[in-house]
Amino acid sequence: MLLDQKRTRRTVQVVAILTSIAFGGVIIVVLGLVFFGGGSASAEDQLLSDAKTRVQQEPRNPDAWEQLASAYRAKDELPQAVDAAEKALSFAPNDFSRLQVLISLQLDQGNSAGAIAALSDFTVRNPKNADAFLQLGQQAQEAGRTQLARLSYEAFLRLAPDDSNAAAVRERLSQLAGTGTQTAPAG
Repeated sequence: MLLDQKRTRRTVQVVAILTSIAFGGVIIVVLGLVFFGGGSASAEDQLLSDAKTRVQQEPRNPDAWEQLASAYRAKDELPQAVDAAEKALSFAPNDFSRLQVLISLQLDQGNSAGAIAALSDFTVRNPKNADAFLQLGQQAQEAGRTQLARLSYEAFLRLAPDDSNAAAVRERLSQLAGTGTQTAPAG
């Protein structure tokens, strides 16, 4: 009987030691996954890698550069996203949708001066794009650049006098003319 108790105690001790070792191993694996991400790339990393590969394969394709801008935005790398969006626009300088991507990134970055500059450049290259003048007017007004806002709104009205936004633009022009310095956008 005494012999069986010793064996039982020894067996319990061995099982306890083995269980502790196994539990410790599981903890080490879990901590490794937490700290090192399991060794696999995140979805954002994979998108960025794919976009970089596409740009290398098609360096003059504006869609490839816009894909790269989107991948950088997903990783919250806004300066790189802006650079890629500028490159996309350089390969499609008359594409208003590419300009919209760039403007959105610049505004996300807090760079309203860059957004205004990009819009100004676009309107010089595309003097018949009413939407660009409307957006330039809005951005200029928000930035307190009253004269640029007036000129942009006037250009919009010349190009699209019957547009659904025309009445609101006329109201903004009236407010800008009435105060001379008002910069807050109307309604």
